[in-house]
Amino acid sequence: MESTKRTMASSRSAIKVNSFLEEMIAGLERLGDIERWREPLRRVPRHLFVPTRAFCTPDDGDRFLIDRDRDPHQWLEAAYSDMAIVTQLDDGSTDISAGKGAFTSSLSAPSVILAGLSLLDPHNDDRVLEIGTGTGWTASLLSRVVGNENVTSIEVDEEIFNRASENILEADCNPRLILGDGANGWLKGAVYDRVHVTCGVTNVPYEWIRQTRPGGIIVFPWMAAMDVGQLVRLIVAEDGTARGHFYGDVNYMMLRGQRSIVPKTTTLIGTGMTVTSEGQEIWA
Repeated sequence: MESTKRTMASSRSAIKVNSFLEEMIAGLERLGDIERWREPLRRVPRHLFVPTRAFCTPDDGDRFLIDRDRDPHQWLEAAYSDMAIVTQLDDGSTDISAGKGAFTSSLSAPSVILAGLSLLDPHNDDRVLEIGTGTGWTASLLSRVVGNENVTSIEVDEEIFNRASENILEADCNPRLILGDGANGWLKGAVYDRVHVTCGVTNVPYEWIRQTRPGGIIVFPWMAAMDVGQLVRLIVAEDGTARGHFYGDVNYMMLRGQRSIVPKTTTLIGTGMTVTSEGQEIWA
């Protein structure tokens, strides 16, 4: 009898997950072509990467706490909503339930993630370097597209790294995970076809370009100022320069080594940028 009840409860839970998942995918399809990502989204359920308690930040409403133990329906609904979910405050020194403090890690909104991954345009067997593992969701999605053995994801925060490792394992994925500073890339795995960056930068680390093959693509949020950013897609040239355009407003948490250098205000955005070993130039 108890076994039957557990089976029925598990079945109802699976139906709820599938319903929310398909609603999320339908919403993303209304925003653009996600053909290549539809099946990976189904095979890597987003709720597996949401902690028991987290802090939701919808664009069109007040922030609110979700707690799987207190309200599992709200928690699951939030997991498949198109909004960012903050998973860490103040580098872990403040409990997430406080709801106040610096946002230092999150699960980005699905539409934001798909915008970056679509620009990245990874193909089967491409070697991908990811800067900022976070919850592990994007590393897992990439693994479903290019293969576990072709994805290397770097995370600087040990607590986040450990949690992501568990999430990724539960999703039945197995990319290479590195605990370290993503600003340095991962030379042992170079060269890469694609570099996917999940944190904001003001100064683009040249190591990312050095470790990318000519013709390779780097996608990252360039933060012109605090809370003012652009999604950038650079293509690496034979001479070691990288050039590309801006593709829309974004707001990302900063690469930890660059938190202190991001300007408070900006008067320059432009339409794109060029990066060389000597520095970077924003052009109109």
